Formats: sequence, C-alpha cells, structure tokens
Amino acid sequence: MANYKEEQIRNSRRLARQALGAAALLLALIGLLTVAGWLWSALCSVLDDSGRRQEYADRLYGMVMLDPLPFDDVQAVDPGVFKQAAIWGTVYEAQKDGGTLDQYERDPDTGSAMIPKLEIDTYIANLLGPGYEVTDGSFATDQFVYQYNEEKQCYLVPVTSAVAQYTPQVERITNSGGQLRVTVGYVPTASNSTSGEISLTAPTDPVKYMDYVFARGENRTWYLTALQESEMQVEATPTPTPTAAVSQDTQTMVESQLDSTMTDAANSAPAEDAAQPAEDAAAAEETPAEEGGEETASSEETPPEEGGEDAGETTEEETGGEEEPASSDAES
Repeated sequence: MANYKEEQIRNSRRLARQALGAAALLLALIGLLTVAGWLWSALCSVLDDSGRRQEYADRLYGMVMLDPLPFDDVQAVDPGVFKQAAIWGTVYEAQKDGGTLDQYERDPDTGSAMIPKLEIDTYIANLLGPGYEVTDGSFATDQFVYQYNEEKQCYLVPVTSAVAQYTPQVERITNSGGQLRVTVGYVPTASNSTSGEISLTAPTDPVKYMDYVFARGENRTWYLTALQESEMQVEATPTPTPTAAVSQDTQTMVESQLDSTMTDAANSAPAEDAAQPAEDAAAAEETPAEEGGEETASSEETPPEEGGEDAGETTEEETGGEEEPASSDAES
C-alpha cells in the first residue's frame, strides 16, 4: 500500500516536471519568436527607409518647389527665401491629405488666405532650428508680394496662383561625419512650362539632384545647414543625332552621285551632237551610188516584163474588140 502511494507521488511529480518543462519551452519559443520579429522589423527599417524618405520629402517640399540657389550657410541666404518656403510648405501640409484651406480666414479685399505667423515661424524652426531668427513683415519675390497683416499676425497668400517649379523625390539618406545628407531629385511639375500652361507630357523623373545637408542641433534633432549640388547625376538618354547624321551623309552622297551623273550626261551630249553630222555626211555619200545601181538594174530588168505584160493585155483587148462586132453582124 505504501509503495503504491509512493509510486503515485513520483508520477505526480514527474507530470508536474513535464508540465513545467513544456511551459518553459513554450515561453522560450514565444520569446524567440518575439526577438526574431524585432530583428526582422529592425532589418526592414534599415533596408526600407521609405517612410523616413517621405518624411524628409514633406519637410523639404517648400524648398524644392522654389528651387533656391546652393548655399553653405543659412545665415548668408535672404530670409525671404525661407519665409516663402515656409508659407508654401504650410499650404502643402494643409492640402496633402485631401485637406483644404477653408480652415484659414480669407482677406475680404483680395481673397488671399491668411496664414498665421505662428505656423510660418514653426515651420522655419523645424527646418532651420529654434536659433534662426525670423523678422516679421511684408516681403517680395520675383513672383509675388507677400503682405503681412500686423493686426491679425498673418501673411496674405495668393493660394490660387501656381508657383511650384518642382516636387521632391528623396533618393537616399546617408549619415557620415556628423552630417546627414539627403539627396533629393527635382521632378518638374505638370504646369512647369514657359507659357504656364498645363503640360500632360511633363517628365515624371528627376531632371537634377541636390543634397540637403543637416547637422544635429538641440534635442539631437537634424536641422538644415547647407544646400549643395549632388554627385548623383541624371542619366543621359541616347539621342538620335548620330543616326540623323548618317542619314544626312547618305542623302548627301546620293545627291552628289546624281549631280555627277547629270554632269557627265550634259558633257557627253555635245560630243554626240558633233559626231552626228559627220555620220550623216558619210551616209549621204554612200547613198547615191547604192541607189543608182539599184535603179539601173531595175531599168534593165523591168522593160521585158512590163512589155510582155502590156503586149498580152493589148492582144486580149484587141481580140475582144474584134469579136464583139462579128457577133453583132451575125445577129443582124
């Protein structure tokens, strides 16, 4: 009886150890899968940075659309460049997800949207850092004059006008030497033409590349410090110039051959015309003798034949004439 109880206890302990081992194995498997998922997510984030590239594309939209000149120091750039970029960048942010500008008040006189100064300053601070000082007030560019409303602390923006020259397409983001280099492709907009009309054949690939250089600032955030020409270049497309040149050379060669042929024909024509009278004279000298011989032979042979034929015909006619009166006398 005691042995049976001990056997039951051992079996119970064995089952408990097996259950505990299975639970531990299950937890270890879950942990392994979790760690593998984290590693896979990290690998995907490293290999696929499309989300980060889109973030910088949105951040640089206002700069790219205006295509400013390269610079190595933001302090050396006209502040109006960044203010204009901030204005249109704010407009883009308000419209990019299907939004509208109805949230902004409109100027009753011009119908322009009244973009608050606070949003413009925030955009510039996120782009250049909080240390960049912005001077309030109206400013002008080659395209527009941006009026500043001191009373309502806003800028009047003609939102119905199209000023975008390019849209950004971030190609790569590299971090080296304490700098973040964002290579941006400039894709022309659909209305980017000299006449300002919409072009359905506008290219969808970048026509040039620029590097936006960022440096770490406060709170370890990257802020724009320079704009440089990129080492990435647009791939040159083959042009039909060689083929056109070959076709033109071939056509020129054919025309030259035709001209030389016509020249030779023109030169040979007078020689043939000069030789033709000599041939006619020679033919004229030979013709009388041949014709005289033929006529002599004909005159020698023709009379007997013609005489015989005439004699025979005359006899028949005369005979017929004599017979006719005889018959008439007999009848009488």
